[in-house]
Amino acid sequence: MAALSKKPVEFNQRLADLRTNGKAAEANLLTLLRELKETSGPHLQVRHWKLALEETSKMALTHWKSVIAEAKKKLAHTLKHFNDQDRHYACWLLCGVNRQFFELLDGRIPVPNPEVSFDRNYCLSYDRPLSSKALRSIAGVVRRTVNKVRRDSVCYPRTQAFHNRIDFDASCYTVRSTEDAQFLELMSLQPGKRISLRLKGRSKIRGTLQLIRDTADTYSLRVYVPQQCEEKRKTGTVIGIDLGYTEMMATSEQELLGTDLGQYFSAISDKRRKNSEGRNRMHSLFRNLLKKPNKDNLAKAERIRKHNLGRKKQRARYIRDIGVIKTIVNRELNLLFTRKTNPIKQIVVEDLSARMKVHFGKKWNRRLSGWMRGYLQERIRYKAKKHGIEVSEVNPAYSSRECPRCHCTDKKTDTGIHLSARFAGTTDMLTWLLR
Repeated sequence: MAALSKKPVEFNQRLADLRTNGKAAEANLLTLLRELKETSGPHLQVRHWKLALEETSKMALTHWKSVIAEAKKKLAHTLKHFNDQDRHYACWLLCGVNRQFFELLDGRIPVPNPEVSFDRNYCLSYDRPLSSKALRSIAGVVRRTVNKVRRDSVCYPRTQAFHNRIDFDASCYTVRSTEDAQFLELMSLQPGKRISLRLKGRSKIRGTLQLIRDTADTYSLRVYVPQQCEEKRKTGTVIGIDLGYTEMMATSEQELLGTDLGQYFSAISDKRRKNSEGRNRMHSLFRNLLKKPNKDNLAKAERIRKHNLGRKKQRARYIRDIGVIKTIVNRELNLLFTRKTNPIKQIVVEDLSARMKVHFGKKWNRRLSGWMRGYLQERIRYKAKKHGIEVSEVNPAYSSRECPRCHCTDKKTDTGIHLSARFAGTTDMLTWLLR
């Protein structure tokens, strides 16, 4: 980044050196940044440019690694029909984010170079190199697979327009405390001037900060600090947890937690449906008024757009409603994991990451789509790790109908109580399983 502030002669010499050393992409990037710097208007300072480029490079590297991993899965069946040398060449093309991979994407035929240490192992493995026809054929198969993966499976991540974020490392801010409050001074677009923010509370601020603006035009500051976790518990009980909609969860100890959570889920879903119906009517009226443009219709359409079709208040109401649900979830988990009597050593919970394919009707499908099962699982993992509790996730498929000892399914009653459990003298699956 220091090259951007050099004189034109020194800057051009730097570009020539980069291109001579085979770093044309870096030279093109410096040229683009130099052009942006010379334009009028406020610009990001050098430190912010460096943070943005570091994050972008990490995101691009992760994307290409995902593409390569998915392409290897797609080619696994095809490579079984290749001989050892052909298979070795195909794997060499996808061995990482390297020169041959990008040459392949550019439409060229990568050829291993024995003078390069990375390619030498491949070249020394076989006495005779592959013919140009074989190289072209194998490279074509791999290239088509990679392009299909990029088109259908792994797409390049795109930043959402409403989710604006900027990072500040330790050199981009200073913390100032007074008797009344704590202030955070952030680097601005103008050198030598900082933006002072008054914080609501007091805390130890260190590391990289993230300033985020959401759709409700509210700003939040995220500070990442290392979490102090307890040591893994060696004594205690093992319980099973069944997540639900009407109640937050049911334990194997015949205890229901968060019994009012389903009412909040249903109320939020029904309220959003009612608001959406009203907004749809306003959208329809707005479009009809624009089809008949005159002075009165345009003025009325503008009033509807300004007062009835905004998303600021809608987003604020949704965040407020979701905050109530998050409070209930965290409260119940804290009470469960920090109880003094009969402490917990391990919990067994269902893995609900798979997409639900069962249809329960329009009303309940809408309600279940708002069920925050992902947030529930994330908080269970977080709270359990914090308190030193082991988490075991099991496949929920047919878990209520399968015998935990013989793994048979009782098709007659669909109760899941097989002969082994009936002879054990209990009808509760989780209690029998964990006894």
